[in-house]
Amino acid sequence: MNTKIGITGGSGLIGKILIKILKKKKIKFTCYKKDIRDDKSIKEWLFKNKDIDKIYHLAAIVPTNLVNKNRNKSIAVNLKGTIALYNAVKSLNKNIWFFFASTSHIYRSKNTPLKENDKIKPISFYGETKLMAENFLQKENNKKIKICIGRIFSIFHNNQKKPFFYPSMVSKFKNKKNIYNKVFILKGGLSVRDFSSADDVANIIIKLSKKKAKGVINIGSGVKITLLDFIKKYINNDIKIKSIGKCNTLTANISKLKKLSILK
Repeated sequence: MNTKIGITGGSGLIGKILIKILKKKKIKFTCYKKDIRDDKSIKEWLFKNKDIDKIYHLAAIVPTNLVNKNRNKSIAVNLKGTIALYNAVKSLNKNIWFFFASTSHIYRSKNTPLKENDKIKPISFYGETKLMAENFLQKENNKKIKICIGRIFSIFHNNQKKPFFYPSMVSKFKNKKNIYNKVFILKGGLSVRDFSSADDVANIIIKLSKKKAKGVINIGSGVKITLLDFIKKYINNDIKIKSIGKCNTLTANISKLKKLSILK
């Protein structure tokens, strides 16, 4: 059966990887390239591409420092943009699978792997904006639109750009001279995260779309690692780093992915 995928946020890291995969698999797709807050432009895009039957909604302001500096804009993009897109999709009055890229930041810190029905208490304002969008989508009850909310845990990739954690740490510690006699300080360095490569996350999204999975699903590796150990494992094992300040834990229970046979 032929399928055509509509993508928002195609210029982001995961979006670019998805596009590369779709091209390789010769799956038809189209990218929305205008402002996600522009209701009219979204509708025009969808009505020009009436054969779309799946949406990958990735468009968002993500880096937590940028979200904190631009709170009103972040709400407008992450929440109102999602509402505008969903309402435009609904106006098509056809069967569509709708994937919304959410985040582990909506969860309350917990020492054991987080399940999709665990307590919600965003650890960042970015998480709050995503939770607002989630709440909107979960209240919708349109039988023709199958909503899948993917709560994506931490990601890394060689093409990732600052201010994300991995490229920031690469810039600071990899191939640097005269760092071995120093002790570096990292706020929250003993925080525990669940890292996946961005390639793995993109492939999971495609597998979810093939199965037309519904509901809230954690997207992660299920593997715990502190930020300090992540730096030592993936960037530079010789440096000395000390953690200070508050720490928290966000790791994924991936039983739903396993049940769907997406991860073993």
